Amino acid sequence: MNRAITYLGLGVLLVSGVLIAYPDLLSGVEVLDFEVEVGLLTLPGGISVILWGASAPDPRVTTVRGVFGNPEENIVARSLERSAAIAQARYRPSPKEPVNCRQCYTLIPPDLADCPRCGRRRECRGCGKPLFYLAGAVRCAPCLHDEVYCNCPRLRRGTASTGPARVGTR
Repeated sequence: MNRAITYLGLGVLLVSGVLIAYPDLLSGVEVLDFEVEVGLLTLPGGISVILWGASAPDPRVTTVRGVFGNPEENIVARSLERSAAIAQARYRPSPKEPVNCRQCYTLIPPDLADCPRCGRRRECRGCGKPLFYLAGAVRCAPCLHDEVYCNCPRLRRGTASTGPARVGTR
């Protein structure tokens, strides 16, 4: 129920009732004057506006999914709207994520250190040094961490990956 529309219709209905009763209250004689005619013409309009307001959903209370006024639905919708305003977060790649070869752009599975197409050794995305198969996983040899968790000092030249910038390295 949209209360604003319903109250508007109630106001129109009250004004039409006052216009109908105006000559009788003022002079005590029932006369069909201009005011009574306007009151009689606005009476169906007031009733239709009340019915329209009673059947219209209130945008402050109802939602598309809760036409009959589901306040919990509105709380969930408001929390989702607030969370959508957060800037896009940048996530680090997973150690189980396949990568592309820098030379031939072939997809390399995470458990291989060499490109299956050109046979070149894969380079670490963090420091640019070659990766090796160590302790059951493909790791950076100087720091012995997975490629995405590499904490080697960065190379000064542009040979390292242009991936997302690392913040808070050790």
